[in-house]
Amino acid sequence: MRLGIFGVLLAALGACVTEGPPSRFGNADAEKAVEKYTELGLRYIQQGDTQQAKKPLRRALEIAPKDPGVHNAFALLFQAEQDPLLADEYYLKALQYGPGETRIRNNYAAFLFSQKRYEDACQQLEQASADELYDNRSSVYENLGLCYMRIGKPDAALTSFERSIAMNDVQARALLEAALLQLENGDLKNSGSYHIRYQQLVRFRMAPNTARNLWLGVKLAQLSGDKNKEASYALQLRNMFPNSPENIGMSTSSK
Repeated sequence: MRLGIFGVLLAALGACVTEGPPSRFGNADAEKAVEKYTELGLRYIQQGDTQQAKKPLRRALEIAPKDPGVHNAFALLFQAEQDPLLADEYYLKALQYGPGETRIRNNYAAFLFSQKRYEDACQQLEQASADELYDNRSSVYENLGLCYMRIGKPDAALTSFERSIAMNDVQARALLEAALLQLENGDLKNSGSYHIRYQQLVRFRMAPNTARNLWLGVKLAQLSGDKNKEASYALQLRNMFPNSPENIGMSTSSK
């Protein structure tokens, strides 16, 4: 399973600021200075220049040593430098100083997932999902579903995917994974319904047309006895993803 939508999100800056030396931003107060230094550091990280990012982030840390947004930025920096020990240390500091920062918790979960620490990632996502006012809660449930699949909890995964879809009916990965799980459960009606909705997103270029999606289309068509759809999906799978495990498995089973 690919990480997919577990791509790291830049967290919102924390509001906890302590007194420190005056900033170079003239009349701007310490909180504004921390925000600007942190934003500058994050911009450098996005550009791949982690060495340059350290300068403004150190300045932000001098002004506000307990600001969760600053520690989150350092965690992202060390994650980019492939130093997981330091990244973990700074994520934990960020959550210590900002336990209610759901975006940071989601970032930390993505990091843990990338380190194959799936149980820990699930725990963080469970906490993040409890924030009913988080503006990207549907993605948290989608990620939680992917995490549950990694630790062998398909029923919990399906529940999470369905929660994600209920909050956002164009949550593409959740739709596809829910369709696949419902197929495994023998629920062809719901599997087909989710698959149709995913296909609509593909049609409007809101979701990728993947080998797994086309394989699912083939299987659903086979089970419903629709030979035309089966042939259409099989042709797309063969032409678009000839070397995929889905196509190779399909070709082998048809011999």
